[in-house]
Amino acid sequence: MLTRSLAILLAPWLPLGALMLPMSAAHRIDGLVAGALGIVLSAFSLSNDRARIAAAAVGAWVALTALVFPSTLLEATLALSWGALMFAWLAGPFSTRPAVITSVAPAAAADARDGHLPLAA
Repeated sequence: MLTRSLAILLAPWLPLGALMLPMSAAHRIDGLVAGALGIVLSAFSLSNDRARIAAAAVGAWVALTALVFPSTLLEATLALSWGALMFAWLAGPFSTRPAVITSVAPAAAADARDGHLPLAA
C-alpha cells in the first residue's frame, strides 16, 4: 500500500516533465497521454487491483517508449525512470494489500501407552 501512495505522488511528474522539458513531439504526446492515464489509474489503484495492474502496464509502456522511439538522453532518462518506478511500485511485491495468514496448530500426537505421558528415566 505504501508503494501505491508513492505512485500517486510520482504520477504527475511525467506530464509535468513533458510540458516543461524540451522533448520531441512523439515523447511529448506520449508523456501527456500516458501521464494523464497514470494519474487517474494510480489514484484508483488504492481501491481496485485492476486499476493497479493497468497503471503498471502504462508504466511499462512508457519505459519501453524510450527504446521504441528515437530519443535523446533527456527523453530516455525521463521515460525510463518514470516508467520503471511506476511498474515496480504498482506491480512489485510491496504493492499488494497486507494480509493476515493464520494456520491451525497440528493436533498433539497420541501416545501409544494407554494415553499416559512417558515417565522420566
